[in-house]
Amino acid sequence: MKVDVRTLDGKPVTWRHATVPIGAALQIVPAFVATATEQDIEVDATVEAHYRPEAGRYLVSAVTARAVNPDGNVTSNVLRTVRVGEVLTAAVPRCITVEHEFFAHRATVDQLTTAEGRLIPEDFAAQARKAGPKPDTLELVQLIYSVAALAGVMPIKAVQDELGITNRTAVYWTTRARAAGLLDGITFPVGRKADG
Repeated sequence: MKVDVRTLDGKPVTWRHATVPIGAALQIVPAFVATATEQDIEVDATVEAHYRPEAGRYLVSAVTARAVNPDGNVTSNVLRTVRVGEVLTAAVPRCITVEHEFFAHRATVDQLTTAEGRLIPEDFAAQARKAGPKPDTLELVQLIYSVAALAGVMPIKAVQDELGITNRTAVYWTTRARAAGLLDGITFPVGRKADG
């Protein structure tokens, strides 16, 4: 999904807009507006999201659906096809910057993503598997977990998939990263409350 991500005042988001520190190595854009043209319907979907520290993630504050075709009609059926979560998930990697010893400069996560859609290259994952939960590995866990949580994707599953480890190992390494203070400011709601 192609997404145009801008600041609230309409400027294209760059790494310079990431001013809110998260954990030990990340900085994020505090708020953004992302617009994506849905490929299977004639509507532009725009999402406005703000990082909320108390929630530990981006929360969507506004959604707009605009017909692309001048004769278009945004009906209730069309609104049901607008994929807000996908727009948010596609936009978030452009709103997170990282500074890590593996990388020569500060960059957005979107710039670091591999052609295969991986967040980290396979050789980094192999090094992490071999090293175990050492500081460098925990920093990779921080990166993967944070990006997933901020994008509204299950972060433990993302750690498991990106590093090629078991769920139990992903939970253990994530617990170690949290204990080391690498995941301060990042939370992810697990499941639904019993009453809701």
